Amino acid sequence: MFKNSVFNFYSIKLLLIICILTLGTWAFSQEFKNDSVHTRNLKTVTVNGQRLQTARAALPIQLFTEKEITKLNASNVSDIAKHFAGVTVKDYGGIGGLKTVSIRGLGAQQTGVNYDGVMMSDIQCGQIDLGRISIENVSEISLNNGQTNDIFQSARTFSSSSVICITSQMPKFNEKHSLSGKISTKIGSFGLVNANINLTKNFNNKLGVNLSTDALLANGKYKFLQNLNSSNSNGITEELTRTNSDVKSSKSELNVNYDFRAKEHISLKMNHFISNRGLPGGVILYNPYSVQRLLDKTFFAQIHYENKISPKFQHQYFAKFNRSFNNFEDSLSLTSNNYLQKEYYLSSSFQTQPFNPLYISLSADWWYNDLEIDFSHKFENFAFPTRNSGLINIATKYLTERLTIGANLLYTLTRENVKVGVAAPNRNKLSPAASISYKLLTDKELRIRAFYKNIFRLPTFNELYYQEMGNHNLRPEKTNQYNVGLIYNETEIPLFSDFEFNVDGYYNQVVDKIIATPRDLFHWSMVNKGKVDIIGLDVNLKASIKLSKTDYLHINGNYSYQSATDVTLESATYGEQIQYTPFHSGSSTISYSHNWFEGGYNMLFSGKRWSGQNTKSNRLEAYVEHSIFTSATVKQFKLTGEIINILNTQYEVVQFYPMPRRNFRVTVSLKF
Repeated sequence: MFKNSVFNFYSIKLLLIICILTLGTWAFSQEFKNDSVHTRNLKTVTVNGQRLQTARAALPIQLFTEKEITKLNASNVSDIAKHFAGVTVKDYGGIGGLKTVSIRGLGAQQTGVNYDGVMMSDIQCGQIDLGRISIENVSEISLNNGQTNDIFQSARTFSSSSVICITSQMPKFNEKHSLSGKISTKIGSFGLVNANINLTKNFNNKLGVNLSTDALLANGKYKFLQNLNSSNSNGITEELTRTNSDVKSSKSELNVNYDFRAKEHISLKMNHFISNRGLPGGVILYNPYSVQRLLDKTFFAQIHYENKISPKFQHQYFAKFNRSFNNFEDSLSLTSNNYLQKEYYLSSSFQTQPFNPLYISLSADWWYNDLEIDFSHKFENFAFPTRNSGLINIATKYLTERLTIGANLLYTLTRENVKVGVAAPNRNKLSPAASISYKLLTDKELRIRAFYKNIFRLPTFNELYYQEMGNHNLRPEKTNQYNVGLIYNETEIPLFSDFEFNVDGYYNQVVDKIIATPRDLFHWSMVNKGKVDIIGLDVNLKASIKLSKTDYLHINGNYSYQSATDVTLESATYGEQIQYTPFHSGSSTISYSHNWFEGGYNMLFSGKRWSGQNTKSNRLEAYVEHSIFTSATVKQFKLTGEIINILNTQYEVVQFYPMPRRNFRVTVSLKF
């Protein structure tokens, strides 16, 4: 019934929200016109560039700029995330396969994704598929452990254990007001064809518009090796072809920026994504067959008004509407289920500076979620749940040249309702966090930092209400995070034009972890039974060597150690490493750049992991993936070639989901 639903009703509601918010913020901002002579920006590191953004952060931040992203053999955001320390990407294989991110062993549902200031969400399963976000229109991606260092954020940004922030390429002022942009086409293995158009137009010194479109087509057929033994031990292998892994997808995004004056602007983002893909399923011995398919249609629109004219008082507002539809089909079981979720979101943030080193912010968010199902022969007693969520966050930061101290307190309120059955309990909870950074030497950028954060994850609608599996009495997962680190940043070391090194040790404690337990051979239920202790170490290195005026060598590497132990009493995996979390993992990148030429090497490695109990049959072997790239630029044209997994390594990230072996991509782009 959702395919034919009238979308205009929701569009009109969104436009009304936008109009009310815009008029309200415009009227409110008029009171501060007299402060327009002030031009100082309260963001702590903007004036000093991106290098100091990571060096002075009290909470660990890893960041890739647009130039660094081009060196990572990446086609989407999940490929970038693999190069962050402490990150485990659960990849189900193939070009269109689901790709979710777990940071420091806390699970994908505890990872927040911030897209141009607004958090993305999936109330049904709580996991954001990063594989659907292309990098063609991305200017910066950062991983913030704990939360962002900037306290002038929406309250929702503080509500996750870690946050991946994605920043789009926004329109830039062009004195000629001419149309500029980029057109690129990418072809590759497995029938890959990916076309992208990015157009930017400045109509005057106030209004700028950016439009990007991305279309992807691939048959997803790749060769893989299957072990014919019943266990993971070495033995006779057979070469098979991955089937039902085709994908067709398209994304369109419109960004509009309007500058009222310096440090006061309003921006609008509208994004539409649609994909139709096969779900290849797990490869069980002699049975790689699957006919399941998934259709996704997502639309969201968000508006942001920001006023930083006065250094004493700053304010910003967000509004967002999100509509996500997906259809799951399985022709073998004659199943066809439609899922529709919607979200309405409002946010306001205020920041003041009572005196020079001290900043105080207050944020308040509200949003509404619902989930509907149109089923073929299942979910007869589906609950049709709705949730109202409210957040209030108060934060403070004391900032000097050598010392940074931050703290915040987050209040969370939820109200649950269902049409059928019993609703989950309403929640009211306070979550504190604190951080500190201190510069040890006056003349060197050597700092020690530490943070503590208490946060919780609400159960998703699937966990609460899924047919014969959900449990409406589930408690939220509660997490305590502790971190101590050291960071050194230098630009005057002999041979190096830039050098950054940081190391962080951490301890995470998760209680009331939500896990699925069997009731019998065919029925499962969700319960709060899990406790996990995680001890880890993240090491990062970034360095640039200036070989000549036009020649540079760039080095980037990271290493992670995670001991994530199940300490749930009476658990079958008590004292063992939790599933899909390797003890050792990391990545490295080495690239050489000249005026018109660039080439490099990328490596990803992961130690052994287990899909459940730490037994031989559940063990996934360690792997190393090597890739190379090269690119040449002639005037406005750029040609890039990539070979991924150059040694043809066969490996799995998720058990029974083989990853592609050696493959290639070639990209031709034109800037104008």
